[in-house]
Amino acid sequence: MKDLQGIIDQIQLLMPEGEVEKAPEAIEAAITSNPLDLPSKPPGCILKPASPGELQEVMQFANKSGLNLTVTSSTGAHRHGGILNNEEHLLVDLSSWNQIDLIDRRNRVCRVQPGVTYGQLLTELSDHHMTLPTPLAPRNGKSVLASVMDREPHTWPNKQWDSSDPVGSTEFFFGTGERFRSGAGGGPGTIDQQREAGGAQKLSSGPSQTDFHRVVQGAQGALGIVTWITLRCELEPSIQETRITGSHDLEDLLDFVYAVQRRMIGEQSFILNNTAAAMLMAGDNQGAYDHLREETPGYLLLQNVAGFERLPSERLAYHLDEIRDHARGSGLQLFEQVGGISAAELLTRATQPCGNLDWRDRLLGKSLSVIFISTLDRMPRFEQLFNTIAREHGIAESRIGIYIQPIVQNHACHFEGIIPFDAKSESELLQVKVFEKQIVAKLIEEGAYFSRPYGSATQLVWNQNPANYTLLKQVKQIFDPNRILQRGKWNL
Repeated sequence: MKDLQGIIDQIQLLMPEGEVEKAPEAIEAAITSNPLDLPSKPPGCILKPASPGELQEVMQFANKSGLNLTVTSSTGAHRHGGILNNEEHLLVDLSSWNQIDLIDRRNRVCRVQPGVTYGQLLTELSDHHMTLPTPLAPRNGKSVLASVMDREPHTWPNKQWDSSDPVGSTEFFFGTGERFRSGAGGGPGTIDQQREAGGAQKLSSGPSQTDFHRVVQGAQGALGIVTWITLRCELEPSIQETRITGSHDLEDLLDFVYAVQRRMIGEQSFILNNTAAAMLMAGDNQGAYDHLREETPGYLLLQNVAGFERLPSERLAYHLDEIRDHARGSGLQLFEQVGGISAAELLTRATQPCGNLDWRDRLLGKSLSVIFISTLDRMPRFEQLFNTIAREHGIAESRIGIYIQPIVQNHACHFEGIIPFDAKSESELLQVKVFEKQIVAKLIEEGAYFSRPYGSATQLVWNQNPANYTLLKQVKQIFDPNRILQRGKWNL
């Protein structure tokens, strides 16, 4: 980048309270990712604006000077490479923006800045006897805002009415540097005036009939930078009981999931194969991993049941009885423990941060995740395809993890195939790279929908829908005409 120091000096004047980080070790730590990521360049420096006003100044300067910006709000090792860029760029780091300036129990909503993590938010919500649906065991440094704006699935499917949930209102800057508020946050009046009138910025649609948060949601920072977001919260259970059931055949579990989700009974629910379950529970303990995997059936289904502040015992008993009936009708039994895995402990592990290192990486150091969505009835076909091609590439069955998550009340289903590997082994790294390219291509042929394209999927997914890609380029031209955000991503 020509005259990087001159650019830094100008930006520092625009951020009198912010910081510019130039140390190579800090830059390397900020972009630590996965050796499977596509080729990229390190950022010239890291920009840490102290306020939305400073961020806007930086974005307006980028429009005038032709800079390329990427953005991050999580800390620690990034798993998917969403912040990486293969052109010269500067990284905007919002991880220090970690205020929670609204927790409203009456409206069951909170407002968070980009750097707020799940551990921080869950702790503060618990003081108000509320909680938030979480992805499966997020790592400590994972930004809540980054997760929900990426549409990462959470483990509480019947609390999700739309693919964008639990997102409420948002504030963000388009690539033009213009500030925009979506949903109820768009007005009338300022946020303070809305608060005085009893507003909580919970509604996601608006202004008028638009849903502008959908423009930036899922765009991986290529169309806008979000500065705050409101989230729909849930009441903490007053009492709960958790059950698991197991089967060596994934197909055996599907009727039960359909029956329970169709009637919107129970709470958290997900499916793990024995490899993924053992990885989640054992961490980096190889001995415990081997023991748990050997004792566990091929697939485990967790189903939580809860009662809340009104008639909690009666609600729990009613839901539990009905869920038992559906289990019997599907030829299944519900248990408090299967093998060496306790249902209650599995729920705790699944709904709390897992540590600084992602649970998928703790066994061997790194992992591949192939993620897409389809419908639950097609999951056995995709599972079979994933396992077959993995074995063809010499990947042992004991290294093939499967995580299946119903989403949007089971109107769709998230599939994640996990292959842990030793990044220090060149043979394992090559093995996984070759496998990833082939499996993504095969899954696309079979109808898998890669709504969150990472890795090999980024090179293939747009070829499946040229009209949609053309539309995306037009949207980019409208909201980021000078291409200051993630220039080059998806060839935009």
